[in-house]
Amino acid sequence: MLRIIAGEFKGRKLLAPPGLDTRPLPDRIKQSLFDWLGQSCEGWSVADVCAGSGSFGCEAMSRGAKTVHLIEAGRHAISIIQGNIRALGSPAGLHLHPRLFQQVLPTLSALDLIFADPPFPWFTDDRAALSDLLRLAGAALALKGRLVLRGERGHDLPALPAGLREAERRFYGRSWVVVLQRVPHSPLPRHEIASVPNPATTAP
Repeated sequence: MLRIIAGEFKGRKLLAPPGLDTRPLPDRIKQSLFDWLGQSCEGWSVADVCAGSGSFGCEAMSRGAKTVHLIEAGRHAISIIQGNIRALGSPAGLHLHPRLFQQVLPTLSALDLIFADPPFPWFTDDRAALSDLLRLAGAALALKGRLVLRGERGHDLPALPAGLREAERRFYGRSWVVVLQRVPHSPLPRHEIASVPNPATTAP
């Protein structure tokens, strides 16, 4: 059972998509991430990409985020996210985008935090989607924003686009989490139309 760990909605239980198509972010990793990134998200603009259950984005909203965008194209997960939004009382700043991230990220800008938990198979079978994710998410970041991405041990990211750098990486069991930041004084590429992969399995 997933839950909100801290903040306004602390203790609220969240639903998770059934089956093996998603990997719900364990509470222990979620807690560690917020310890790492900062306990408060007060006033932040946040995006949760490949949101799955929307657990990370809901946690950010509970911790004071002003706006949270939950981006999820998997039909199996959309009703779960809708239920979790209702569990929080449908906050005005919590938005579900039931579309591919390639369609949503170009419409967003000046995000303080982007969390992305793409399907592990993308690291071997759809690296073009990962490249799209890095480029589009990087372009949507605020100047001091952070892109946090989870991946699987033994597989790494494609080459980072110009204007992004790796700040830190930590390991959790069979997965790793990396924080990417904008390179100071280095403009990121403008949004372009991304290649759109088959909306395969997505993860929270």
